[in-house]
Amino acid sequence: MRLAKKCTLILLFFQPFVVFSGEIMSTGFPPDSAIVLNRTRDDTILQFNRFGSFGAYNNGIRAVVRAGNYNLLAGYNYTNFDGYRVHSNAYAHNLNLVVETTPTVNTRLRILGNYINGEARMPGSLTKSEFGQDPLQADPRAVGRDEKRATSKGNLNINYSALFGKFLNQRIEISGNGQIEYFIRSTKEYKITTRYILGLQARYVLYGLLWRRKSEFSAGAELFHQPETKEEYENLGGIKSDWIEQIEIEKTSIASCFVSENYELVKKKLYVLLTARYDHVIYSVAQELAPSLSDTKRYNAFTPEIELNYTVIPAITLFTSCERNFRNPTDKELESPNQSSLYNAELRPQTSTTLSIGMKSAFVKNDTARFFRALHFDAVVFRSFIDDEIVPYEIFGDEFYRNASKTNRVGFTLNGRLEIFTGLTFSADYTYSRFIYRTYTANAWETDTSGTLVLNYHDFAGKTEPDIPVNNLALSLLYKHPAGKKTAIFAKIGYSYISGLWVDDANTDQTRPYSLVNAALGTDLKLGHFMLSVSAGVNNLFDQVYVGDATTNSADKRYYNAGAPQSFFGSVNIGYLF
Repeated sequence: MRLAKKCTLILLFFQPFVVFSGEIMSTGFPPDSAIVLNRTRDDTILQFNRFGSFGAYNNGIRAVVRAGNYNLLAGYNYTNFDGYRVHSNAYAHNLNLVVETTPTVNTRLRILGNYINGEARMPGSLTKSEFGQDPLQADPRAVGRDEKRATSKGNLNINYSALFGKFLNQRIEISGNGQIEYFIRSTKEYKITTRYILGLQARYVLYGLLWRRKSEFSAGAELFHQPETKEEYENLGGIKSDWIEQIEIEKTSIASCFVSENYELVKKKLYVLLTARYDHVIYSVAQELAPSLSDTKRYNAFTPEIELNYTVIPAITLFTSCERNFRNPTDKELESPNQSSLYNAELRPQTSTTLSIGMKSAFVKNDTARFFRALHFDAVVFRSFIDDEIVPYEIFGDEFYRNASKTNRVGFTLNGRLEIFTGLTFSADYTYSRFIYRTYTANAWETDTSGTLVLNYHDFAGKTEPDIPVNNLALSLLYKHPAGKKTAIFAKIGYSYISGLWVDDANTDQTRPYSLVNAALGTDLKLGHFMLSVSAGVNNLFDQVYVGDATTNSADKRYYNAGAPQSFFGSVNIGYLF
């Protein structure tokens, strides 16, 4: 699913940006400096302050404590973002706790806890004429409904792993997680969802020799259960009415098992990885109030994969793979556009076969080399044959899904990193994507010239998939230089190019390509036990106006969402090393 369409609010802890409602809204916070506290072996405390344009700030504290066999990481931060578009403000509180211990020499127990509470308002998408007039305005419909996403959720994960056996060549991993989530979604209706998640994963790994060759065998299983209650009210301009319209009880149950074998065919040269997985998925939903409807969906799939890795020389590895993939629709994607049914009876699971070939390389000179000390280079070419691809479409702000019969995808990715000389690193990433519908017909909802919603038949065969750029290029130059024994400076400049995006399956319009330039400058200082990091920079240096993503297949042609304009950022982080 496209990022801008996800319905959760996620704060990425200890990262320089925030994901609100799935849409990455850059707050302008710079990347973490050379001081990376979670890599130190000492007790540490860090107080960080990040700030930027459009009311962006991220303040918090993080502590790392190590005592004997116990490691503790605790942190809290608060993020605010007024938004660069009208009606796009957001905030989030995030609390994290990690406890890790080694009860015995060959065992490890890790407990992770997380709590998030926040809210994000949604600006909606614009028509082409509205975007041309003012790309930062909001959809009047989104403002009138006060469309927003509010989230409160807590998560607890317990992970245990142990090595055992005469030669300590066997490992078992067991993890369980529980989560409670409370969502408010204010769109056409005012929806409140209470969700409980229980999960259990187990994995066994055996390392050894098979016919005098290295072997790594693993097998495991996963169980997932998610009951939830959805309450639906009339939305009175973003306020819940007193009259409840419907209550739905939903359950999602998933049972999976897998086996894999990584075998050395030619000693220290050629390896084969064989993997097989089986998934069984059950969805059920029932309405509690009249009209009372119920429905159930079941999906089963067996997905194998084979991968070959060949080491030409220690610095170069070639690989190829063939895998069969299966993706069942999510409960959100199963929502029916027809009010007489709960699940979309026509929506089928997506299956695909992907072939890929590529190489990985890493050339590193000795530490005394001054020029061209290291080169890392990866390249992958792939081709996918997709059956029943799950495709989104939108009707007046509500999103639904349908299937494209057959899709062919061809592409390749190149990424490299070259250390030109000590402290100066050049990075380049390029992705080429040619995604074409081979056979695809659909009855699509559209508005006519009078604004009336009508159902039209279309044949999309030969069209390009929307909202996916053909060319995606990113270049960056990073320089780090020690300015004395206790001070370091760093500077980074980045360039990115994105080609135009088709806005719908019919390819009726394409956004303009755009280029962005970002820059950052900072310094790290260590004085005794204290550490100070200061940085500042600018995103979208030349203030380009561009469409960051498209709301595809919108019935009333509201496709366009503006990317972030020019913004400035800075940070002041203070740490103490005990």
